[in-house]
Amino acid sequence: MLRKLSLAVLIPFCMLTLYLVLVVGEYLYESDQVRSELAERQVTLIKQQLLRMQAVVQSAQVLQDVERIEQEVSLAALDMNTMVYILVDMDSRIRFANHTVWRDSSAIQVIDGYDVVRHHAVAQSSLPQISVNMERLTIQAYYPVIAQYPGAVELIYLESDLGPLVSEASTKLQQRFMRVWGLGGLLLIGFTLILYSLLIRPFKILSETAKHIGTPEFSTLIPWSSSEVLSLQNSLQEVHARLGRAVKQLNDSEQRWLFAVEGSRNGIWDWDISTGEVFLSDRWKEMIGYAPDELNSVFQTWEARLHPEDREAVLDCLQEYISGKSKEFESVHRLQHRDGHYIWVLDRGMLVDWDHLGRPTRMIGIHVDVSESEKNHAAITELVEHSVAGHRMLPAAFMERLSQFVTQGDSSGHWGGLFFVEVEGLGITDSLTSHEVERLFTQIGARLSSYFTDNIIVGHLELGHFTLLAKELSTEAEVAARRALALATELRQIIARPFHYRGHQLELNANVGIYLLDPVETLEPTIVIRRAELAKKHAKLLGQAGCAFYHAELDVRQSRDEQLQHELKLAIEHEKLSLMFQPIVDVTGEILSAEVLSRWYLANGDVVPPSEFIALAERSGLIAELDLSVAKRVCILLQQANDQGLSLPRMTINISPLSFCQVDFIEHLITLVGTYSIHTNQLGIELNESALLLQDAFVNERITKLVKTGVPVILDNFGSGHSALSCLIKYPISEVKLDMSCVASITSKQIWQKALIQSVLPFDLRLVAKGVESAQQQQIFTALGCHAYQGYNFSRALNFTDFKQLFYSNPLLRSV
Repeated sequence: MLRKLSLAVLIPFCMLTLYLVLVVGEYLYESDQVRSELAERQVTLIKQQLLRMQAVVQSAQVLQDVERIEQEVSLAALDMNTMVYILVDMDSRIRFANHTVWRDSSAIQVIDGYDVVRHHAVAQSSLPQISVNMERLTIQAYYPVIAQYPGAVELIYLESDLGPLVSEASTKLQQRFMRVWGLGGLLLIGFTLILYSLLIRPFKILSETAKHIGTPEFSTLIPWSSSEVLSLQNSLQEVHARLGRAVKQLNDSEQRWLFAVEGSRNGIWDWDISTGEVFLSDRWKEMIGYAPDELNSVFQTWEARLHPEDREAVLDCLQEYISGKSKEFESVHRLQHRDGHYIWVLDRGMLVDWDHLGRPTRMIGIHVDVSESEKNHAAITELVEHSVAGHRMLPAAFMERLSQFVTQGDSSGHWGGLFFVEVEGLGITDSLTSHEVERLFTQIGARLSSYFTDNIIVGHLELGHFTLLAKELSTEAEVAARRALALATELRQIIARPFHYRGHQLELNANVGIYLLDPVETLEPTIVIRRAELAKKHAKLLGQAGCAFYHAELDVRQSRDEQLQHELKLAIEHEKLSLMFQPIVDVTGEILSAEVLSRWYLANGDVVPPSEFIALAERSGLIAELDLSVAKRVCILLQQANDQGLSLPRMTINISPLSFCQVDFIEHLITLVGTYSIHTNQLGIELNESALLLQDAFVNERITKLVKTGVPVILDNFGSGHSALSCLIKYPISEVKLDMSCVASITSKQIWQKALIQSVLPFDLRLVAKGVESAQQQQIFTALGCHAYQGYNFSRALNFTDFKQLFYSNPLLRSV
């Protein structure tokens, strides 16, 4: 709203606001000063009065002259500001008072402001106390009197009202400030009028004039004003003059990009015939394997890459079009790729500018890569006849086509298929900006669109999510299912082909959900997409190879997952997950460290297996929150132990690869270590190989940050997958844990385990055998070279209390 306000309103408003703030601030300050000064003067008067009264009461008590005390009290009560004036004995009984009804009463019961504790404190110390309460606008005074006999007066209590004095002073202050406000307001109005004439009005005139810049109505005649306004006037005149010269350049650019829109999402070129310079788009260069900053912008760049068999025909076709012998330039030929092979392209162009003699001076065109899908002239002709934008459709158009297909069915009895594709790439968000990520997914959509025929419609629903509608798979359900699975596999292979983008080589992965469309079944399009999406979620599970079909059980599982997801989120937020600690021991039985394991017990007593709720957390995006929650709780336990002087072994927590790759996750983890003052090597993290097989720079940066902070990194489940020794070379790993599968066959078959262990030993890393459940297994692993062990042979996972008790007891390991 403020952005739309005129200076004529905004500047006076700001000046008035500033003026009011200053005046009100000054008024409040002076009001506090007046109150403080009134309070100080009144306190001084009260001190003088009570000092005199103290002397009178002491002397009158010696002479037992009660009438004199009463006279003094009556005289003091004449002060209209005095609310309470009493003389009390050591039992807080009122002996004299400015109101007779209070006499012989207990001051505790009849005087609200009276404090018996302060009474006795003053009497014992013989030091008076006077306090000012600015909230109640009262002064309370406690003055001691030396009691001459039992039951005599030992304290004078006075409570004076500051209200009337403050009210009178505030009234005078307000009257003075009203006069100041009035005078200041008049001056402000005068200054605003001057400012409007010299600055705001000229700016308003220039603002209206700027709307007509570049037109005959433009005029900058303004009244006398400041030098800054006149400078702006001159600048507008210069812009108006330059605008005419820029019109031609603007029209050129407009023609170029209009043709690009009409042309395609493929390569664009712009040829200045008179100079030989050629603008080549990034996509044009990418089609033949070059980066945006490579290749010279000259005609020879294109000509030199023509296939020898095609060069003469292409150049003749171009010359005929330029000379006017043909009405269009269209050629299908081969261009040499950077790798040496040739790609087929459809080259179309048009003249857009001529000189004063009618000779062509400028030509723009497009390149369409037809190597992947169309390699014969008939198919290319069909491609040209249709929209060059290919088969990619907007979400609304895609939904219309899907709705038409699923509601009307297929008259020929063909089964169809809806494919829901989710593209993933760990670390992409760290390598590319958000705009570059959007462009990357646009390229993926273009790749899919150019690859498939009219029988398959591609829709780009949102960033990273694509849908494909295959209309005619087969008339038989079994055959349609096989073809759908083959198509899904092909989809994953197309997306998995590396993307070269701005110096980055990006490797992507795709999960595909498949829903077969029965030709006689009628469904809402939203239900079809939802079922395909459920299948996609199922495809992300282990053992599904990234492809999965929809089946009815997925609806039941989805409902249960949604409920469990809600409960899991609450459990993470309220720290309801139980933490268990399983010791890791050496050959002597000494506990070296402990792995922290999460357990989830529902309110009804059911136990959710870790594999299930961790997979659920990864699918629902809660995994980073879960890992950070566990890390925080472990840090708190370590801090508490440190504060108690306990020296616990290192605690290691499992970190999901999805958490490890999230932006700022490592920074949050390092912040936790610093916040709770965790000592070096007290906290470690365990990572699977999959987290370390991403881009080297991406992984190395994160691990280096952790190691510098004093958080060691352990390679977990070594031997379950790639068993990549390169991870041990490239990254500062401190420990390796063998996968539990190594234990399963250790007593019957040791060849694989021996080879795996021997490959790790040269790196001088601690090697831990997991899942050791018997003394025999432990003996074998010891003989093979393992340094530490974890498993039920030593201890199950314990709660923190039991783990501490175990750690400070005798060693676990039995003699072997």
